[in-house]
Amino acid sequence: MPSIMTNGILTHYEIQGTGPAIVFVSGLGGTAAYWKPQIETFAKDYTVLTYDQRGSGTTEHPAGPYSIDTLVDDLCCLIAELKLEWPILIGHSTGGAIGQILAARHSELLAGMVMYASWAKSDMHFNWCFRMRRALLVGSTVEEYVHGSALFLYPPEHLSANAEVLSPALLASAAKFPQREVVLSRIDAIMAHDATAYLPLIKTPTLVLCAQDDVLTPPYQSRRLAAAIAGAELKVVPQGGHSLSETETCLFNQITLEFVAGIHTSANDTTE
Repeated sequence: MPSIMTNGILTHYEIQGTGPAIVFVSGLGGTAAYWKPQIETFAKDYTVLTYDQRGSGTTEHPAGPYSIDTLVDDLCCLIAELKLEWPILIGHSTGGAIGQILAARHSELLAGMVMYASWAKSDMHFNWCFRMRRALLVGSTVEEYVHGSALFLYPPEHLSANAEVLSPALLASAAKFPQREVVLSRIDAIMAHDATAYLPLIKTPTLVLCAQDDVLTPPYQSRRLAAAIAGAELKVVPQGGHSLSETETCLFNQITLEFVAGIHTSANDTTE
């Protein structure tokens, strides 16, 4: 992946395809690799940007504290440096939190936004989930942490049916794991996230997407997001867990591509 300076750090990114721009923004793990199931399909008609966030993958891992605000500033700088015009943001979980603040503060920057498996403000359920994950990271091995985290990401049926593939992939991610202090700081950042005052400011066309069986950010979180953002569309699919884009790839791609196409159709109609 090439790299570029953004907001004081060296950020690694990848661009594939041509056409209108789409920026994929990952969740807590923060890596571009999360979107591998989407890249080939979306790059047929769009310019697709993926990147490793601050503290993840091959981007620099500065010491904390981390915050959603800092991650927003990083992304704004990346979009500006790469001269992307009016991209659509597709954000998963933490990526959706980044999108909330970015869209509220920079309404002119995005053509549209998909927030998938995200939340507006931490509540007791969210905090208890991450209290457990934080304790696992502090008190156990990285290998146990990534396997334990998988219980929050995948539906039981998917995990059981794909364990022989998932486990080696999780062990491979553990081998490239950042320093624990960096991951703990990223966890603290998402637990502190509260965008409730920002949501009414969002004017960007928005799709809020989640799975009914998501145990980490349950559907009520998505309903709250959609209710607070004027004109937002809500889509709840029956299954897929917190990692819907991976477990139900075809369905996720179909829903998001239809939304993206609708954004560009509306833009073309406006300019004609």
